[in-house]
Amino acid sequence: MARPADEFIPDAALTAMLDRVRATAREVGDRFPLYAEPGTGVWTSTRRGSWTAGYWTGLLWLAAWHSGAPEDRRRAVAWTTRLRERAGDDTVTRAMTFWYGAAPGHLLCGDDTALAVALEGAEALAASYDERLGLIPLGTALGQGPDGRSATAIDSVAAVTALLSWASRTAGRPRLLDLARGNAVRHRDLCLMDDGGVRAGVALAPVAGQEPSGAHPAGGWSRGQAWGILSFATAARALHMPEFTSAAGEAARYWAKHAATAVPSWSFTDPGGPRDTSAAAIAAVGLLALADPDGDQRTAARRLVATLVEGHLTGFRDGSAVGRPAGMLLDGCYDMASGTATGHELIWGDFFLALALAQLTTPRDQWPCL
Repeated sequence: MARPADEFIPDAALTAMLDRVRATAREVGDRFPLYAEPGTGVWTSTRRGSWTAGYWTGLLWLAAWHSGAPEDRRRAVAWTTRLRERAGDDTVTRAMTFWYGAAPGHLLCGDDTALAVALEGAEALAASYDERLGLIPLGTALGQGPDGRSATAIDSVAAVTALLSWASRTAGRPRLLDLARGNAVRHRDLCLMDDGGVRAGVALAPVAGQEPSGAHPAGGWSRGQAWGILSFATAARALHMPEFTSAAGEAARYWAKHAATAVPSWSFTDPGGPRDTSAAAIAAVGLLALADPDGDQRTAARRLVATLVEGHLTGFRDGSAVGRPAGMLLDGCYDMASGTATGHELIWGDFFLALALAQLTTPRDQWPCL
């Protein structure tokens, strides 16, 4: 039985997850882990990391910050330098790569290499801003093709906002802050519905007078809703725009109505379908970004993290680690449409749960805005 949120102590869970990170590094060699088999913990990996490369290097930086060990830091630096080759990829997911993968090295560990890589990524990302559309589109990489030039999604909005606003302050580039603001406002207008549901993907009509069309039912995809909470909460904090606090609150109330502190199905319209712990982990980080120090959102985030640890993290439920490593966040749903990894450990689910645990173990005035 899960303990009440006020009795939940996250230190042991974070330690187990970061030990898992070190073991993963030994397993995958020079390849980026993507998702792991739930029964064995064996990873499926990629050469360049797809859209998730930054979550792996971000986990390595969390391990380096947590331990202070030179070996952990050297490993994180080595992987971060490999992100440089991704700067030229025509995809908005570069924001995730460089914000979650490189910026933590500077913000958590003061690393100059990570700082340089993150700023390079920010400059490259900014160059893809489309003035006509008023945002950074999906781009043509990762199988999007030409249609990606006139489409967008909520997934990367938090990372775009955080990366460009941080780079603006750090490098003294006011234009980057303008782009972050424009991108965030445009996505709020496109993706946030009147009931607080979030439209996850949008095909944008290039012809004046035509309405954009949604690629997913608004508020259906639970991970899309979680991205929305995180995106608007990040914008409220990074851009100092109170209207985004309201937007994040609306998206959070929609989440609470459909999931509360439970791990939701991959889709709110398919309550009997596979659950997605990665959606819950993203939502928890979004709620922490939105929360007052002792507010209801922080309590909800803490309860959600407790649910993830005590119900889905190996080593923290009876017999869960038998035959497989401790520290695996199970029950993530990568892609229901293709049937890919619908009940697995996902690298971004691991990252966001570890990030939430790190925040819960650190005094708020000592935690950088990640």
